[in-house]
Amino acid sequence: MSKAKTKIFLTGPFQVICDDGQDATPRGTKAKALLALVLLSKNAVRSRAWLQDKLWSKSSPAQGAASLRKELSVLTKHLAGFKLEFLDIGRENVSIDLKALEIDLFDEPLQPDRAELLEGLDVADPEFEDWLAVERQAYWDVGFDENAPVPVGARFPPHWGRQRPAIVVEPFEVIGDDNNIDVAAASIRDELLFLLGTLSDVIELRDARRQEGPVDGYMLSGSVVAAEGLRVAAQLTSTADQVCLWTERFRFREKDTFDAVEEIAMKVVEALQLRLRDGHWSDIWSARATSTEVWTAFQNGRIQESLTTKDGLFRAIRQYEVCLQRDPDYLPARIAVGFCRLDLIRLGMEDSPEQMLALVEADCAIMRGKHPTDPYCAALEAFTHNVAGHTAEACQLMRKVLERFHSSPELLGYYGVLLMYDDRLEDGIATYRQALALTPHPPIWIEANLSMTLALSEDKAAWQHAHNVLRVDPGSVRARVVLCMLSAAAGNQSLARRHARRILELQPGFTAKRWAWPGCFKNRKYYEEGARLLAEAGL
Repeated sequence: MSKAKTKIFLTGPFQVICDDGQDATPRGTKAKALLALVLLSKNAVRSRAWLQDKLWSKSSPAQGAASLRKELSVLTKHLAGFKLEFLDIGRENVSIDLKALEIDLFDEPLQPDRAELLEGLDVADPEFEDWLAVERQAYWDVGFDENAPVPVGARFPPHWGRQRPAIVVEPFEVIGDDNNIDVAAASIRDELLFLLGTLSDVIELRDARRQEGPVDGYMLSGSVVAAEGLRVAAQLTSTADQVCLWTERFRFREKDTFDAVEEIAMKVVEALQLRLRDGHWSDIWSARATSTEVWTAFQNGRIQESLTTKDGLFRAIRQYEVCLQRDPDYLPARIAVGFCRLDLIRLGMEDSPEQMLALVEADCAIMRGKHPTDPYCAALEAFTHNVAGHTAEACQLMRKVLERFHSSPELLGYYGVLLMYDDRLEDGIATYRQALALTPHPPIWIEANLSMTLALSEDKAAWQHAHNVLRVDPGSVRARVVLCMLSAAAGNQSLARRHARRILELQPGFTAKRWAWPGCFKNRKYYEEGARLLAEAGL
């Protein structure tokens, strides 16, 4: 498991935050400026002469050099007091080890309402002011693309390095101007990454958007065309000799059953002539028979649900209800509505939790009667027990599901949530880590829940996981809640208030008392401690 890193904020007021939440920001203005000058330089290296010119341009060369030496000496002692070793001072150059840090400007996609670069950093030197003016202009004009700075990637578990066929999944080309086609193409690709990712014991899966350099393996690519429904083409090509191992076209009219994802995934495995252990297919492929129109609406619902905000969940429910109007028997949409309603309760957003729970329990009983072996129906029932305050029964029911579907990252993630609520935090953390290790591309909510459980257990690794979530999903309210709690617990009220403001921007009306539903917790101290810390941050 990767170690949490020191975080440096260049946007807003300059701050240095240790992996345990301690504020290690230097007091001196020029010390802050020194670090900023190096961090915003190419490769984080600057010559002493250049730094001296930016901060002591009005001094004589000898006096400026002496002032720089003194400032660097004080800064080194300050960082050593926090056991920070990212600053390297040489005879001619000063550099910073970026691998030891997380820089907000590099790690998180820039928001339209982003704060000022190095807000309030006033150094009485015209050269520094000129440099800062140029940097701020570039900051506001910047547009990150695929070649933009990115953080050092997380380390994969060792077993992912075994000799397995490597498959790089490229974005599916969109042909046509229909917005639904864009959603369909993105959803097909995301579904493929998830489904093929569950085969991590036999396939090394890569995302083309994150891949650097050539890959010795195979490239999965395709296109989606709007033509009387959808036409989906996919092909698997060897990167060594560009030989096409497999290609196929799928046509789905408006009312046709849409099963392109399962078809493509299975054809890829067949093309590579891989041997799967008996019964593995039934663990992976679920029946999703419906029309293309309903399938696309369902994917739109999933996009809204992934926001995990009150508005997002209500929009998702409306989208799923559209699916059910067109196909009343489409079970995934009916189950998804139940989970969204329970999330509104669990995340403290529902004004009438008892009534909402009764509604979900009634719907779940009907679904369980019609689909007694469906794992997601059983998972939904388990969460109704949890929200009702029966955490032990919820865990017991979920354990039975995992006896048959032990290789599903999503179902394991559900079990991790229930274990956390049952006051079995260590078991929950182990279950989350098992789920994350099953595939290189697990659902992001699993790591968000892992960070929350680590925070409740006072494990410093919560910082790293919460920031991992924000790199993928900068709008994650749950990750911000975790960081707000951690900052308050560490006594860093400035940082806690920063996260609190962002939470309120993402979810207006959020309050400390409604960060979660207390009835879900077997041990209410976790709810109460979370509410106390968030209240300290001003929520």
